[in-house]
Amino acid sequence: MNNIHYVLPLLFTILMVLALLFYGLHWRLQQKKRLHIQLNIRQLTLLRVLIAEFQRHRGLSNAVLCGDTSMSQDLANTRQSLDQHIRAAQEFDGTHRNAWNSLIDHWSRMREGRSSDRANNLIQHHLIIRNSIFLMEDVASEIDLTKGLPELGYLPCIWREVIQAAEWAGQARALGTGMAAAGQSSVEQRVRMHFLYQKIELLAGKAFATLQHHAIEHPQMNEFRLQHCEQVVADFLSCIKQELLGSELPVIAAKTYFQHATQAIDELLALVDTALGQLHPRG
Repeated sequence: MNNIHYVLPLLFTILMVLALLFYGLHWRLQQKKRLHIQLNIRQLTLLRVLIAEFQRHRGLSNAVLCGDTSMSQDLANTRQSLDQHIRAAQEFDGTHRNAWNSLIDHWSRMREGRSSDRANNLIQHHLIIRNSIFLMEDVASEIDLTKGLPELGYLPCIWREVIQAAEWAGQARALGTGMAAAGQSSVEQRVRMHFLYQKIELLAGKAFATLQHHAIEHPQMNEFRLQHCEQVVADFLSCIKQELLGSELPVIAAKTYFQHATQAIDELLALVDTALGQLHPRG
């Protein structure tokens, strides 16, 4: 009987210690997960900025190489901004460090390059942007950023269709700005532009359909201003069709076309910004 009185308090103490240990372990795991999510959100935020600036640099550099020197200062400003954001990228550590290093190295080589080869200039920009998008997809899928919340179920559409639509629009901006700057276009350029037109139309259309369907059940989607964004993208597609696909001698000014394209790209990337904004409070 005396043994029971001795053993029960001991068992209770052991159970309490184990419970505290498990609670501490659970808390540390949850804290580690929260920090991981916060790190990934910071990486996604920077990648969104870098993708936009790489796209802008591509369009401006192509215009300058095609003869429109009025964009030279904008190009220099964009290059300076990219340098600042690339320095911020050097601070990231973790599972994606190698991918970040490759991106940083690629930019350093592109930045120092003084190539007058327009085709290679576009290829290098396409490549660094494609790798940035791949990195964004990897970072976004590494951990469940939604934390199981159904209202954030639209996020895969942001990292795939929306970003891809913005990139095809970025390619159309670069190619079209060059065509407008030169005041002429080849059959190959118009065929490529038609392909880009179709990709933007397809991916943006799919993105808007997905997001609008999600908005039916989740009121926070009103923050995305989907109808406005859809109209701006539609206006850009009309601009491509009317100004570049209908004639081999485009008359639209390079800066005017660049601005039309930029409005569409900015609206698509604003969807990414809104998504990131909805993630931050939960980070």
